Amino acid sequence: YDITEVSGRPAPDWYLKINPRGKVPAIRIPTCDYEVIYESAICNEFLCDYTSSVLKKDHQLMPPDSILRARARLLNDNCDSVLGKAQFTFLMNKDAEKDAELAAEVEKALVVYEEALTRSAGPFLLGTEFTIADLHVLPFIQRLVITLQHWKNYEIPKGKFPKFLAWFDTCIERDSVKQSSMSKEKTLEVYKMFVESDYAFGGLNKN
Repeated sequence: YDITEVSGRPAPDWYLKINPRGKVPAIRIPTCDYEVIYESAICNEFLCDYTSSVLKKDHQLMPPDSILRARARLLNDNCDSVLGKAQFTFLMNKDAEKDAELAAEVEKALVVYEEALTRSAGPFLLGTEFTIADLHVLPFIQRLVITLQHWKNYEIPKGKFPKFLAWFDTCIERDSVKQSSMSKEKTLEVYKMFVESDYAFGGLNKN
């Protein structure tokens, strides 16, 4: 496979022909008539299924239990629909008087993961195995930790989220995470173009 980095706004024309929404990531599959898969959660599930059914490789990322699969999808939906918007709205906010309120929205979204870890008894979101839930949520948290500390001087409170922060520390020590994660420097470089612009987005403040 080949990896092509897509950055900048608006998305380049060649990419819009692949994914008209202009969002990343997207996967184009030559062996399936160049079928295009997009949206992070859908891409992750596709890769899990493809690895099992086509490449015939065993893995534990997608739990076999239907209840656990549903829990994973709900945790991932909270990340995409609630946490991501709350994080970006806080990061982009230019009115310092609103920061405390927006930080509280971020923490409300994070409570879902603290509760999930209490329920599963950890060390991962669904229990003893690293699954698609951890894989999906972790990159969002890595970016949250780096960007909010840098631009907002905000850190996730240890007293409120002890299990969640222990989960984060456990995940980032995995070899696969170390090999695939974006560096702090690269993360700040990518987010700088958002923070230092008047980028319009559909966050909590509906800018």
